[in-house]
Amino acid sequence: MLRKLLEELKMPGALSCLGKLSQTITDKDQFVIQLLEAELRYKKDRSMKRRMGQAKFPIEKEWIEIDPALNPKIDFKRVQKHFDGDFVERKKNLCLIGTQGTGKTHCLISLGRELCRKGKTVRFYTACELVNVLEEAKNELTLNKTMKTLEKPRLLIIDELGFVPFSENGARLLFDVFSRRYERGSIAVSTNLSFDKWVEVFGSVELTAALVDRFSHGADLIPFEGQSVRLFQTKNKGIKK
Repeated sequence: MLRKLLEELKMPGALSCLGKLSQTITDKDQFVIQLLEAELRYKKDRSMKRRMGQAKFPIEKEWIEIDPALNPKIDFKRVQKHFDGDFVERKKNLCLIGTQGTGKTHCLISLGRELCRKGKTVRFYTACELVNVLEEAKNELTLNKTMKTLEKPRLLIIDELGFVPFSENGARLLFDVFSRRYERGSIAVSTNLSFDKWVEVFGSVELTAALVDRFSHGADLIPFEGQSVRLFQTKNKGIKK
C-alpha cells in the first residue's frame, strides 16, 4: 500500500530506499523521517543537475584543479571568497581582468558550478556567443523574449570579453543586457582588456563609458597577472618528451 502511494505521489527518492528502510528501521517516526529525507535529497540533487544543465558550461572545471603556485601574483583566495554566493545575493558584479591563459575562464566555470550546487541559477556565455544570440533574436523579432530570459539567472557569466570587437548593433545589444541587469542581477566577466580599452570592443566612447560605469559600480575587480598555464603545460610536456 505504501509503495503504491509513493508511486502515485511521484516520490522516486523515497521509493528507492523503501525496501532498505523497512528492513532496518522499526521506529515509525524515524522511518517516516528518513523516507522523507531520502525524497528531499533526491529532489535537491535533481534540481542541482537541472541547474547545471541550464547553465550551459562549455566544460567541467572545478576549483580543486587550480594550482595557485603557478601564478602566485593572482589572489585566488579573493576569487574563492565569492563561492559563498553573497555577491549574487547583493546583486554585485565580478570582473576577472588580465593576461590570457591565467585561469580566468576556469575560475568562472568552477564558481558557476558551485553556485548551482548552492541553489542559484547561472547562465554561461562567451561574449561573442552572447552577441550572436542577441543579433539573431533581433533579426527574428524575438529580442524582447531573449532579453527577459537573460534577466532571469541569478548570475550571468560573460567570458572572453575583448577578444573580438563587436559591430555597432552588437555593442548596443550587449549594452542593453548590462543595463537591464544593473542592480537587478549579478554579472561575472572575464576580459583581457583594462576598462580604458573596452572602447576597442564596443566602439563608441559614450556607450563604453556608460557600460563601464554601470558594471563597475560596486563590482569586485580582480587582476590576473602571470604566465599562461596552457603554455606552461605545453612546454612541460615538450621537456618530458
